[in-house]
Amino acid sequence: MSDERLRDFSSDFVLSSGTVSIDIPNSVILVLYYRHQKEFLLPKGRKNVGETLEAAAIRETMEESGYQCQLLEHNLPTQAPRLKPGSWTTEPIAVHQRVTNGLRKIIFWYLAQVDSSRPRVLNTQEEGEDFDVHWIRSDVAAAKMTYEEDREVVDRALAAVAQRALYFDAFLL
Repeated sequence: MSDERLRDFSSDFVLSSGTVSIDIPNSVILVLYYRHQKEFLLPKGRKNVGETLEAAAIRETMEESGYQCQLLEHNLPTQAPRLKPGSWTTEPIAVHQRVTNGLRKIIFWYLAQVDSSRPRVLNTQEEGEDFDVHWIRSDVAAAKMTYEEDREVVDRALAAVAQRALYFDAFLL
């Protein structure tokens, strides 16, 4: 087994983060439709200098959708140290990397909860962003995504939510 080692200097990569934002009681997922490219996407974007990845995920979700989300704890396996088995965390549920024109984009994905019944805050998108907000039923949301890696992240998020439901249902019995 060989180790793969990568090295990028700060001018060659960008850190981004986003969310799979789920309204659990209504079983819907917040999905963006990017009109310019005709793509269904999850909210995500670049981390600002000095900003945490978690804060960037929450901010980008709000900016692109007009909905405030909160990170949702899960108990998916993680390689993060000091997490006891069975513990709950808001660690990322996935990381994607893509390279375009020599620039590596590293995207950290977080599980989040959101209330789809709350009024949407308008005019939160930055210049050049042209997203429509859709609430897609959780059972068909993954299939709606344009990119396979987004479908996989949605499936992982739904697995985490299902584990939460099993845990809390058992706890309440």
